[in-house]
Amino acid sequence: MQKEDSYALPKQQRHLTALILRKLLASSSHAVAATLVTIRERLQGLLTAEKTEDDGSQLVEQLIAEDDLEQDYLEEEASEADEDTEASTPAPAEDDKTGAAKDAHAVRAAISAEIAELTAFVDAAQALQTDTKAQALLKALGLGFSKMAELRAPRKAIIFTESKRTQEYLHRFLSANGHAGKLVLFSGTNNHEDSTAIYQRWLEEYKGTDRVTGSPQVDRRTALIDHFRKDDGTGAEIMIATEAAAEGVNLQFCALIINYDLPWNPQRVEQRIGRCHRYGQRFDVVVINFLNTRNQADQRVLELLTEKFNLFSGVFGASDEVLGRIEGGLDFEKRILQIYDTCRQPEQIEAAFNALQAELEEVIADRIKDTQSQLLENFDG
Repeated sequence: MQKEDSYALPKQQRHLTALILRKLLASSSHAVAATLVTIRERLQGLLTAEKTEDDGSQLVEQLIAEDDLEQDYLEEEASEADEDTEASTPAPAEDDKTGAAKDAHAVRAAISAEIAELTAFVDAAQALQTDTKAQALLKALGLGFSKMAELRAPRKAIIFTESKRTQEYLHRFLSANGHAGKLVLFSGTNNHEDSTAIYQRWLEEYKGTDRVTGSPQVDRRTALIDHFRKDDGTGAEIMIATEAAAEGVNLQFCALIINYDLPWNPQRVEQRIGRCHRYGQRFDVVVINFLNTRNQADQRVLELLTEKFNLFSGVFGASDEVLGRIEGGLDFEKRILQIYDTCRQPEQIEAAFNALQAELEEVIADRIKDTQSQLLENFDG
């Protein structure tokens, strides 16, 4: 990702592909290894088809679908493709084609070298024996459930991840570490075998009632949430969810949220918390955020989310005022990505985040002033 030119990251979708990779890299070794395999397969396809590149749209769509990433990325992929089409360069003239043929050999050699490099990364990721992040999750669940007992809140936790592959890995890991039979998955497809079994039981239970809508997608979601809600010992204690559960889902019976992957997009974080921290919630909502303490940029992202956006302040809706005054969340993510890509030393990271924070303060102050003047101009006393 640090290379200026790479065949693995298609030129026309480079920023978006890099953004997705950064997120998966922070999620789990399982997520990034499988994604690198997908990227390697694309490069192998280019060699087989004797092409040097494609527009990259198919790769981005595949990554989004495989990992159940939020739909904002699909919209961004379409807009990036439009921009690149407008800026595309004309095909080489006839007299340049001999030189182009010679260059093709060099390009094929470069693609082969990248395939070898990706294979080494995949092998290294798959060889990891100890997953310290997953081990930390067991500790977080222990701490979280202790806090729930203290609050006399239900023993329920929702774990959010930005990767479907990480979600499936955590299901296997937690099942093998004391939580078997107490887990439920929630994603965009909800087609995991355990989810299907829960859905079939739910259909049988509510057969002939108006609870069954006849839409498998809607009914699957309802069945999984009902299974998570049960408090008679037959339901789930832990829901492992992708971004699909961050909107339009009411989980006010759960008061423990674990952000296993912390989004850079503050609106996404707010939506996650809003699933539990809503009218009807009877307990203080506890939010546990996972953070790579050795990564200074990660620490500054959490600082921004906490201090500038008040996302964890505990005041209901406090962040709505602030979030309404920033541009699209994905634009904010791109600014963070730029810092990750261009800054190497701690001093550079610090300076870049200080500049971003100062800019945010200015934007937020301007929006407040603008809102106040609109109120004064358009409303009476």
